[in-house]
Amino acid sequence: MIIRRARPEEVVRLRAIADYQFGFPAGDLLIPDNVVVGVSPATRRIREIYGEEGLLAVLRAHDYLYSLSLLGAKRLLALPEPRLRARLRVETPPSKSINCRIIETIDHDLRPGDEVIVLNSSGELVGVGRLRLSPTEILENECWGEAIRLRKTVKGDNS
Repeated sequence: MIIRRARPEEVVRLRAIADYQFGFPAGDLLIPDNVVVGVSPATRRIREIYGEEGLLAVLRAHDYLYSLSLLGAKRLLALPEPRLRARLRVETPPSKSINCRIIETIDHDLRPGDEVIVLNSSGELVGVGRLRLSPTEILENECWGEAIRLRKTVKGDNS
């Protein structure tokens, strides 16, 4: 991976992708002006987005949309609720597979396959993952299967 500072036209394109995927003004929240990118040496395409804190997101090769990291999810929490969010009825999810019964609220504009930011019952970030069912199916409580597959989770303090 080649790490370099993004050119101004690349910053505009990266923000446009975020606005398309997450809605305006997600591009300005997710992509800072001084963004650093990881470029694939084979294809010369941008694959990783870094801010001052670390990895913000990864651009997926098959559709060129973002897979969020926890830092990227924290930046997008500035969007008004319930945008991009699912709130759980519990403090800690039992596993990386979240079923319908423990989801309290969810953004109705999400679709299966979308990135979703998962919050606990206190409103704190638990993790980020991919939605597997539509919000309508989840909230009807008629489903028993996996609703969200968590990809990254916040490490708990075991002290």
